[in-house]
This record gives sequence, structure tokens and C-alpha cells, in this order.
Amino acid sequence: MTHESPGSEVAALQARLARQLEQNGLRLVSTSGEVELVRLEEADAPRQFRLIEENRQHLREWLGWLDVTIQAENLREFIADARSRTRDEGAIEWAIRHRGEPVGVMSFHEIAWPERLASIGYWLAKPATGRGLATTALRTVVEFAFDTLGLKTLRARIAPGNVRSAAVVRRLGFRVVGVIDPGEELYGRTVAHEVFELENPAG
Repeated sequence: MTHESPGSEVAALQARLARQLEQNGLRLVSTSGEVELVRLEEADAPRQFRLIEENRQHLREWLGWLDVTIQAENLREFIADARSRTRDEGAIEWAIRHRGEPVGVMSFHEIAWPERLASIGYWLAKPATGRGLATTALRTVVEFAFDTLGLKTLRARIAPGNVRSAAVVRRLGFRVVGVIDPGEELYGRTVAHEVFELENPAG
């Protein structure tokens, strides 16, 4: 019996991601077809920025980057940086679209290739909350991460007071594996982060 070396396993994972990038641009569609995840392009910045502007107060409660995202150009630069890091670092920024309309963002912040672990994040516009859209989008990403890429673990860091966000990951089977305190500075206040993880049942 032979075993792949860590280096060859990393190369195989990166090759799977590259293949998906070339085949469909990392576009994902939920089982129902109502929720679509589309990899953000620089040209999407104005449209996405409008969504942020319309929901700035709502997002400010738990997202720390609002004060450095004050114009579409800031977002364009962020998207360009993420796209430049997709192949090597696994950074992916998806627009969450419901029936064609943008309602939020789902992210792979990065993939730790040797550990086969992706750090994730997400946000929704306020009118889109409470409708199961985040759960559907995350379930779609879980299937992609485990079934298509062959990752082992997904990780999310969520402040304890962010009940809605925690409910989404719990619904899909994520469990708290630790606490980081302090976790983040949010506009003059310090919050802890609970670390949630979901393991691939296939190992």
C-alpha cells in the first residue's frame, strides 16, 4: 500500500480547485436552484458596494471592515486581492444571489492546504435574513468543500453575541471547539470569538 506525501496531497487539492475554476469559474448553485454563489469580479464592486451602503448599520454590529470600505474602489481592491490569491491560498469571495439578485457574500478566507481546512465567513443584507438563505448558501459551500474539493474541515469564528450567525453554522452541524479572547476589535469594543468547526464525515 502506498500513501501520498503531504506535498503531493496539497498539489492534488490545489489541482481540484484549479479544475473547478477553469470549468465553471467556481459558480455554485443550491439544490433548489434558488440560491447561487458567483465568484466576485472587480466589475461587481459598484453593485456590491451599493448593497453594503444600504445595509451599513445592520452589518456594522458584527463586521469590522466597514470603516475601511467607504467607496466602491475599496471593495474593488479587496476583490482583486482575493482573486489573485485563489489558486495558491484558496481565497474565494462569492456573491450570494437569490433569484438573480445579490443578497450577501460567502467567503473562503483561505485554505490551509496541509490541514485541508478552510476558514469561512458570510454576511447577508438585512432584508434577506430570516429566510434560510444563509443556511442554503452555506450548505452549498459545505458540499463543494467536502465532496468536490475533498477538504477535511471548515472553520468559522463567530462572536458569542452573534446569535443568528451561530445558528446558521449550528444548523449544519458545526460545533464549538474553542474560544479566542480577545478575538476582534469592533469600533471601540472588544469581542471574543467562538471557533466553530465541521468535519468531513468521509475523513
